Amino acid sequence: MAWTDSRRGETTGLWSIRRHIVAVVLTGLGVFVGAAALLWLAMGLPAAPNPDTRLNIIKVALSVVAGVGGVVALVVAYRKQRIGEVAEARERVKVLNERFATACGQIGHEKPAVRLAGVYAMASLADEWLEQRQVCIDVLCAYLRIPYEPSLDPWYHDEESEVRLSITTVISDHLRAGAPVSWQGHDFNFLRAVLRSADFADIRVTGGRLLFSLARFPGGWTSFDGMHVSGGEVWFGGAAFTGAKVTFDKAEFSGGRVQFDGAAFTGGEVTFRGARFSGGEVDLSKASADDYSAPPVFDQWQTPPPGLLLPDV
Repeated sequence: MAWTDSRRGETTGLWSIRRHIVAVVLTGLGVFVGAAALLWLAMGLPAAPNPDTRLNIIKVALSVVAGVGGVVALVVAYRKQRIGEVAEARERVKVLNERFATACGQIGHEKPAVRLAGVYAMASLADEWLEQRQVCIDVLCAYLRIPYEPSLDPWYHDEESEVRLSITTVISDHLRAGAPVSWQGHDFNFLRAVLRSADFADIRVTGGRLLFSLARFPGGWTSFDGMHVSGGEVWFGGAAFTGAKVTFDKAEFSGGRVQFDGAAFTGGEVTFRGARFSGGEVDLSKASADDYSAPPVFDQWQTPPPGLLLPDV
């Protein structure tokens, strides 16, 4: 029992019950002696106080001790509450860890239906588990980084495509205005991901990073229409726009940075029709002539708007 109390004290940051009892007894005795001494001094240090005076001193001292006892009772009650809260928190973390392991197992399952269930289970867990939300997001993004060679038939849609589309949809839903639980400010790593079709329309980027570096857009349609970048960073460094339709139509860039360092625009269609560049930086300046054979489409202007850097090709 003593070992259990000691371990409990270590995990809750409280003394063991034995130390508490000793401290309470010593404190009570000290307060009693101190109160009696102060009363004796207040009475002028009588050499031999009469019995009534001694009785009054004892009564007052005991009243002070009783008050201290009430405080001690509150401390003990707080200790019990604190121990209960720690136990409850430990049980909650245990349950969350079990749910995380189950969702990971589902996402890695061979059956697509089970993988889909795992995607939504992981998203639900991320909503509830703020302390480990980034880890849950990392698991979802990691699935998209698994090597994948989709069919380029625009009408083809297999089970694997559905799982990947569900992941991007779940992420986008949490980055849009009015999301019940926002994932703004977190990092989303789509490094080397293959995106055949995805809907990132109307997402808000206020912080954190969206990394599409070395991602491939071989076909289909990926929409960033109406996205609003007001902070954080969005990276398309080394991304290959080779055959897909990728649209940033009516997007707004009012802050943050959007980088296309080394991106290849060699096929498909990339458009920024109606996009507004009111701040921040959108940099396409480092694309080479060889990688700019199918350049993005912008609105007509005499000079590019401030913040939009185009390659000198």
